[in-house]
Amino acid sequence: MLGNDLRWQVDRAFALKAVMQYLVNSKQKRITYKKIFAAHPKKGKSKEFDEIKRGHMFMRENAGFDIYEDEFPHFLMAVQKVIDDNNIELPVFLHEAARHAGIRVPSDERPATIPSFIDVDGIASLMEDDKEVEEILRHYQGCWQIYRLSSRSSVAGAGGQVNVGFLNIKPLQLMRKLGLQVPEFSLYQRSEEDADALQTSNPGKVSGVLLYNGGYVTLLGERSGRGFAKIGILTWAHAGNIFGEHENTIFGLSCIPNSEGRRIIGAYFIAQFISQSDELNEEKYRITRENQLKAIGSVSWESLRESIEDLSVNQRIQAAFERSKRDCVFQV
Repeated sequence: MLGNDLRWQVDRAFALKAVMQYLVNSKQKRITYKKIFAAHPKKGKSKEFDEIKRGHMFMRENAGFDIYEDEFPHFLMAVQKVIDDNNIELPVFLHEAARHAGIRVPSDERPATIPSFIDVDGIASLMEDDKEVEEILRHYQGCWQIYRLSSRSSVAGAGGQVNVGFLNIKPLQLMRKLGLQVPEFSLYQRSEEDADALQTSNPGKVSGVLLYNGGYVTLLGERSGRGFAKIGILTWAHAGNIFGEHENTIFGLSCIPNSEGRRIIGAYFIAQFISQSDELNEEKYRITRENQLKAIGSVSWESLRESIEDLSVNQRIQAAFERSKRDCVFQV
């Protein structure tokens, strides 16, 4: 009897075979097994691949061929390349199988996390022509701790309060795996005011999409749950770095509802990247999210400063708070 992990891998192989056989049998764009093998990443690089190809090409005349565990990632890449290069749209009945195999498929339904006022199709069409958004995601995808001066603090000094939040920008690889049309984010924060039982277990959440235009990254979303203050925006300039590496800190401006949904609070913020959180690892993300949600809320600046080991991050947070003090943390 197969274990759950092995059964899942076998099911993925069957799902990928179903997509491959559809591509060949439907004669769409004249796709053949030869074209699929031509897109294989090992083509022309090893004698082993040539032997695999000859064996598979012989067996395909029967009931198709088996895709073994070590071959699966390469055939997945080959099929995805054939679909992308030929602009093939898979039929709806194959969408579930394709997603299970790991093929990128446009979502059939509008994600519940994206506000109704956002034009998903419009953003998706812009992304098709503009690869800059994908590059931006590579710089900012993953999880972040986000800090801003509390609306109840006038000074970021002794007794000053800091609001700590948790930001997740879905990785590009996950976006493709889920068939999402646009990049998504979620921001979690906890009340600065007298918390009730609900606030303790249910932090405020703002969800929406990531946009990039004119050198600025903008997160535009909507707060879920009770309250009348809904729209939330975080924005910052993308300076980039010469090595094209993932950013470690963000300095920007936020204008978001407080966690009760009663007011809109605007302030400068600093975000610190949580190391390795941009990897496509569901278990690691779950643990990170659980730990971060326990840490969010209003804390004293003194205790926060002691908990952050990176001196440069502390200095940037202090500078952001000084600007907030000078320019004023505003609320409406």
